[in-house]
Order: sequence, then structure tokens, then C-alpha cells
Amino acid sequence: MVRFLPFLISLALSVYALFSCIQTPDKDVPHLPKLVWIVLIVFVPFVGPIVWLLMLRTQSGQRDAVVRPPKPTARPVAPDDDPDFLASLERYRDPRTTIKPPDKPKPEPADESESKPEAQDTDSETSSESDDGKA
Repeated sequence: MVRFLPFLISLALSVYALFSCIQTPDKDVPHLPKLVWIVLIVFVPFVGPIVWLLMLRTQSGQRDAVVRPPKPTARPVAPDDDPDFLASLERYRDPRTTIKPPDKPKPEPADESESKPEAQDTDSETSSESDDGKA
């Protein structure tokens, strides 16, 4: 059984590398045409599949370093700090459990004739206090 182990490892490695090579797009195949890689993987046991996997790994590492988008500079806002999110929750609020503040009574509109004498009384009180010199 032990004597078959190197053969099984070589077979598994070759099958994995062969499927990896076939599935890789032509533009992403490193250094050699895809057909040459397939021949190397099939006819050079151990070395062909290992070289393919190492070259593919270095090629994808360089490609990923270029493609990565820049990191966002602003931190995302937590839901409880986001005013838009909090406003969207209002439609789910149960009106039966919400305590509303009591309505304030609306001030009644005053007649212009009543407001002017009050202003005159205030002016006369102010002037009379200043005349007494007690202020």
C-alpha cells in the first residue's frame, strides 16, 4: 500500500493542477500558453503541477494587489447614530404605546386696539418710574 502512495499523490496533484489550468482564463495564464502548461502538467509528474500552482499563485497575488479598491476613509455610521435610519423606524412605531406630549393651547389672536393700549401703559409706567428717580 505504501508503494502506491507517491503515485496517488502525483495523480491527485496532477488532476488538481490540470483542472485549475483548464478553468483559468487565457489572459490570466502566467508566462506560457495554456496548451504548454497542460502538456507540462500531464507529462512531467510532480514538477509540472507544482510549478503551475506556484506560478499561478504568484501571478494572482500580483493581480490582486493591483485590483484592490482603496479603503474608505470615513467610518460607517452605526444604525442608532444614523438619523435617516431612525426616521425610517417611525412608520413601525405602534401609536398605542407611544406617549405623546400634551397639546399646548394655541394663543388667541389679540385685537390690535387692545394690544396698543397695553404698549402705551407699559411706556407710561416706564416713563413714570424714570421720572421719580427711584430706578
